[in-house]
Amino acid sequence: MDGRLLKAKIIINGLQVDQFLEKVNHDEKVLDRNKYYRVLRGEDEFDRKEIQSIATALNLSDEEMLNIFFKEEVS
Repeated sequence: MDGRLLKAKIIINGLQVDQFLEKVNHDEKVLDRNKYYRVLRGEDEFDRKEIQSIATALNLSDEEMLNIFFKEEVS
């Protein structure tokens, strides 16, 4: 996952983290603040439902979604 790209998309959408989480959790509680930061630190991963909610909240295209959540890491 490309955390820097996700944070950039949040900023581009004019949102702060709390606003972003409110938008992600619009219909139901999907993602909390602690999990969001655990994923950014590489300690956890988003599940399918969280990815879909984030993509909807940020109006991500399929390509943007792939670049953020499924970026292949090269070592």
